[in-house]
Amino acid sequence: MKTRRALVTAAAAAALVLAPSAAFGYGAENYQDKGTVSDSTPAAGEAFKVTVKGPAKTNVTLTVTTPESVPADSVKIAGTKSFSKLTDAAGNAVFSVTLAQPGTFSLVVTDAASGAVLSTQAVTVAGAAAGTPAALSSTGSNALPIAAGAGALLAVGAGAIVLARRRSEVRA
Repeated sequence: MKTRRALVTAAAAAALVLAPSAAFGYGAENYQDKGTVSDSTPAAGEAFKVTVKGPAKTNVTLTVTTPESVPADSVKIAGTKSFSKLTDAAGNAVFSVTLAQPGTFSLVVTDAASGAVLSTQAVTVAGAAAGTPAALSSTGSNALPIAAGAGALLAVGAGAIVLARRRSEVRA
């Protein structure tokens, strides 16, 4: 009877500890905000790279939105304002971008098939007007180490309970 109670208690504790980690597992295929730029403040005419993570072997499209004061022909991504590229087996795609005019540009990468936004970046080319708002940084955490630590503590606690029960049964 005592062993059954200990097992039920350990199972309930495990459920309480591991329940929040299920929420972190949801959206494992969420590729939103999985992009980076090699230089968020390049000089006019200087090339920089836009790297994005998305589904493997899928077309992704980079679109650069120019400020109203900048002519659209000042953007060069393989000669256009918008360019599609196939991601590799790991889901990565790298675009080389050159912005010829000063200003703050919005770079949006989308999944060409679904239209889902994979990354949004802001790039300010030197010489842009002061006071232009910068993009917020991406925040978040990796819950895997926390869940692994909680699982290890749970295993140690369960082992200690089992060991204590066996020792008390041997003495009796």
